Amino acid sequence: MSKKEVINPGWERYRRLTYSPAVRKGNLLFISGQSGAEQDPATGRLVVRGDIVAQTRIAYEKIRTILEAAGASMSDVVKTVDYITPDGLKDYRATAEVRRHYFKDSFPAATGVVVNRLLREGALIEIEAIAVVG
Repeated sequence: MSKKEVINPGWERYRRLTYSPAVRKGNLLFISGQSGAEQDPATGRLVVRGDIVAQTRIAYEKIRTILEAAGASMSDVVKTVDYITPDGLKDYRATAEVRRHYFKDSFPAATGVVVNRLLREGALIEIEAIAVVG
């Protein structure tokens, strides 16, 4: 039986949280939901800026960073789930270009779920992913 391994690309804030950026078990990598929140260098707090396209780009950059820390890449992602707020839904189709950029022609299975709101104030989208890594 393979051991569960926490994957953290060195993000300090996860030391005080009760969940991990990702967990690997065997060849499966489960990536926690990533939002468009970025750390404000002045305060250290997470702040959400931009429209749904900008937030999607930030979320996928975080996912890519986690994948790289696990020795994987975007081509290893087999499933994503997008959680979209009603405010983000009106421009959600525009996020397709961001997915094309990150996945090229190797699109994972995907699910989109409309939620009332997300935990981070101002967040329009949060994305979680599952990857198969060798």
